Amino acid sequence: MREKFLISDRDPQCNLHCSRTQPKPICASDGRSYESMCEYQRAKCRDPALGVVHRGRCKDAGQSKCRLERAQALEQAKKPQEAVFVPECGEDGSFTQVQCHTYTGYCWCVTPDGKPISGSSVQNKTPVCSGSVTDKPLSQGNSGRKGE
Repeated sequence: MREKFLISDRDPQCNLHCSRTQPKPICASDGRSYESMCEYQRAKCRDPALGVVHRGRCKDAGQSKCRLERAQALEQAKKPQEAVFVPECGEDGSFTQVQCHTYTGYCWCVTPDGKPISGSSVQNKTPVCSGSVTDKPLSQGNSGRKGE
């Protein structure tokens, strides 16, 4: 029995020939610019979660990875059946250290480029995020008192 819902490389959408299409750049949710809707469709075939952020190249808008992901998530959140995680971005466009999914109530720490730090996820609480993943526990080292 053949599974019909699996996307294979033989899927016509994945192997579209895009040489004849007019270049109309599209900025996708992965932060990449695709030269045409055709190239975007090929990428979307391989990554069904891919979305269009806006027309034109991504760099034109000076969008950071966080702002792109936030824009895409807010777009998806308009669909009532979807509980979408919307990332929070700092002033400079980087990810804020604590990210929360309002629907599930979970919060976790992330690196500046938005990668979740394993083991930092807590539900209905704010996780304690140290400056970096490799920080030693605060109990060690100097407590600020001199002459001990």
